[in-house]
Amino acid sequence: MYINQSVGAGGINKKNEVFFIQELLTLLATENMQLDVLKADGICGANTKTAIEKFQRLVVKLKSPDKRIDPNGRSEKLLIAKVNEMDITVVASVAKKHGLKKAGAQQHSSGSKQLIYRSHARKVVSNYSENIIKLAMNYAGISRCDISSTLRTFDDQARIMYNNCSAYPNATSVATLRNARGWGYRAAGQAVEEVYFTKKENGKEQCLKAMKDKVESLYKEGKKVSLHCVSEADYKKKNVLDIPYSSVNATKRQQFETALMGISKEILNIRYKKPSQEDTHIEKLIIEDKCWHLEIPQLAKTMVNKQGDATRTKAGTSPSTANQMHSIEEAIRSLLGILDRYL
Repeated sequence: MYINQSVGAGGINKKNEVFFIQELLTLLATENMQLDVLKADGICGANTKTAIEKFQRLVVKLKSPDKRIDPNGRSEKLLIAKVNEMDITVVASVAKKHGLKKAGAQQHSSGSKQLIYRSHARKVVSNYSENIIKLAMNYAGISRCDISSTLRTFDDQARIMYNNCSAYPNATSVATLRNARGWGYRAAGQAVEEVYFTKKENGKEQCLKAMKDKVESLYKEGKKVSLHCVSEADYKKKNVLDIPYSSVNATKRQQFETALMGISKEILNIRYKKPSQEDTHIEKLIIEDKCWHLEIPQLAKTMVNKQGDATRTKAGTSPSTANQMHSIEEAIRSLLGILDRYL
């Protein structure tokens, strides 16, 4: 966007960029009485940090405000969007006054894209789904990322849930476990966690077996503990996978997340809103505590990645033409453009 260095707690705090942020926050405060009016002095002191924290908590809806506005981050984008709603000419005028220019469009990377399956991730994701991920990688300018979880067996699901429960040794019940980690499963998953707290004193092996048996019995009743844990036939209809944040360069995570949002129908667990859209490939994107969770229906669609690889999702489906690929990319560019104005 406009600033090149972070402004706020732990930021670089270049004087002209601090001036810019202070003036925009003050402008916004004239319409939102909950926000602080600042004296624009180019110094990032306690009052400026407090004003940033209030803006992040009340407007950006961050769960843990860091009192810092980063270049091209959610806080800067939303601050600019809100001021633009007041007067579309103001931001550019304030930026010009302080010698700032809007950064150019994100440069997207071409070249080889690599998806790495981690040790417990079964390589069952379709080429169609892989190419959707690679398209998002293109727009983020990253060359590789990992897939940490795909289709899970009952044993896999029990192991994952056992490890998760045991990571919180002070939790003594499903309720205290949820409080300790900040999230919880629905009813079926809670039933498996109940087994953990009932059986953990019997030792890991017996506890794991009891949890696995519970996962399996629930599935036979039509109750899924996780959409990862389904039959192979069901998985072929909808690929479910996790991409860990740790596998994506920290400087590119925001761009990658934005690209995923641009091709997702439903987004959960995020701190901001996006406009609805029609042309999507990912049915649901959940931004979790350690990973992006993707659910991708395997429709009768064909996707071509930047390297021109055609992927057929059903027998008899023809590879995409260059015109179809151009149409897909133009649609996603349009969606990302909309997001850039809202985020």
